[in-house]
Amino acid sequence: MKKLVLLSFGILILLISCKQKETEKLKISETKPTAQLKTEIVEEVIISEQFIQNDSLLSLLESDLNKLALNPKFELKIEPKTNPHDITITDTIKTLTFDKSKIYSYQATNWESIYNAEIGNSEFYFLDFLKVGIQKEALENKLKMELETNIIRIGNLEQTSVFTFQFENDILKKIFYTGYVD
Repeated sequence: MKKLVLLSFGILILLISCKQKETEKLKISETKPTAQLKTEIVEEVIISEQFIQNDSLLSLLESDLNKLALNPKFELKIEPKTNPHDITITDTIKTLTFDKSKIYSYQATNWESIYNAEIGNSEFYFLDFLKVGIQKEALENKLKMELETNIIRIGNLEQTSVFTFQFENDILKKIFYTGYVD
């Protein structure tokens, strides 16, 4: 009988102590912060774009961009850059500028790659027809598909190289390029 009373008494103590811990947790979670957070409503602008994955078309566009970078109309600015992988090596950032167009490239000791471009001049062609000022319909005909938005992105699956064509009122206003350089 003593064993049964001691066991019952032990279980009762265990239940009471668990109940107290549970109410302590509840009290902690109910505390309110002392500082008020200021919230602002920001108007959200959603820009719709259409992405087209096409490696062969991307390769042709990149080839034309590399040829464009050799155009003597561009003014060259060179800036030294410490190599992020080896601080003893100095690489070069090249900026080519002409009117509304800029091309940025990264040159290491044994390679050079364009990593960013913004083309705003109508005298520079891609694919022998694509230039600032053309109708959206011309690109639709070349791609053999309907373009549903004013921002068309053409790139590879990983989107490490992407051309972006920005249209306004169905007229191409700017061509952007973003490429990955490590």
